[in-house]
Amino acid sequence: MNVRNVITFLTLLFLPAVAFADDAIAARVELISGNIVLIKLVIFLVGFVVFISGAYKLTLIAAEDKKVGKSVPLVYLIVGAVLMNITLAIGVFGNTYFKAGDFCFVVSDGAINNACMNTEVSGLTGELKGRIEKLSSGGTAEQFLQNFQIIIGIFQVIGLLYFAVGTYGIAQVANGSSKENGFGKPIITMFASALIVDIPHTAMMAINTLEKIGINF
Repeated sequence: MNVRNVITFLTLLFLPAVAFADDAIAARVELISGNIVLIKLVIFLVGFVVFISGAYKLTLIAAEDKKVGKSVPLVYLIVGAVLMNITLAIGVFGNTYFKAGDFCFVVSDGAINNACMNTEVSGLTGELKGRIEKLSSGGTAEQFLQNFQIIIGIFQVIGLLYFAVGTYGIAQVANGSSKENGFGKPIITMFASALIVDIPHTAMMAINTLEKIGINF
């Protein structure tokens, strides 16, 4: 089975959308980059509060009139540390469970990080870029790739948020405020969101898996 026709269809479908002005692309990049910084800051502050709460719960253990399980403050401390170091945590998470290598944000510091997901790393973007060059021009292909990377950046922002939500959910379950699904739901959320944040490597793993079963790009 071959998906070249699907890629060609997607190329023709999105080709008109790549005619954005450079200023519009720059504005999108700045918006995504700014949101990442803001989200990281908020997550850090939430993590700091959770960490302090865990430390406070530890002090209650010594009090005779308080009954607090030792596991709860320990979970709070761990969750707080993870949230305060969210980028490092996602990298460790991906390396441990997916062997994906160090992840990076496609859009960061107000610019597109071409080294994060370039044509040499991603067979999918390389294929799309090559087909657009045949249909149009190198400039149009480059503009398409920039917009494609912006879309990836948006998905990474969503994944970052959900990874934090999943991590915080572990603290909620440990505290007894969200026992319906146990630890399964937040852990699954962390798994899925880690794949989304590390979407450049995730895409390559998916492509390699498809090629092994006979679906070639």
